[in-house]
Amino acid sequence: MEIEVSMALRMRNGTSSDEDWLFELFRTTMQNYIDKAWGWDELLQREGFITSLPAKYFQILEANSVALGSYHLSDNDDHFSLDIIMVDPNQQYRGYGTHMINEIRNSCSNANKPVELSVLKTNPAVAFHRASGFQQVQEDEHSIRMRWTPRTHSR
Repeated sequence: MEIEVSMALRMRNGTSSDEDWLFELFRTTMQNYIDKAWGWDELLQREGFITSLPAKYFQILEANSVALGSYHLSDNDDHFSLDIIMVDPNQQYRGYGTHMINEIRNSCSNANKPVELSVLKTNPAVAFHRASGFQQVQEDEHSIRMRWTPRTHSR
């Protein structure tokens, strides 16, 4: 007899107690790509991460009180910036990234603002973002800038 276990997903605000977990998730998901582009300096990366992306502004996806992934979204005058989205490597390819992208797109649609992101060319997340409806708007030597614009509804 098979028993189906339903995991209730929930988003919560990050707190200072999440700082170490967030940086470790950043390291495990991004170190390889950053190292290939510019080189990885642990102290510089940690300081930059904590200063630029304070834990209290992250949204953390949990199931049964276990953190699975997170994202950091900044609200600018005319658009949102998806500064980073990360899924625990042990939890990838289970729909958690898509769940977070849907949350982000709902927020952007409600505010009637597009969302932009920058992704390293070497990161396989480029394909994920394209599949999620993001379109390339610019690129440089190392990264691709992408944008998703909500549909406007006529009344």
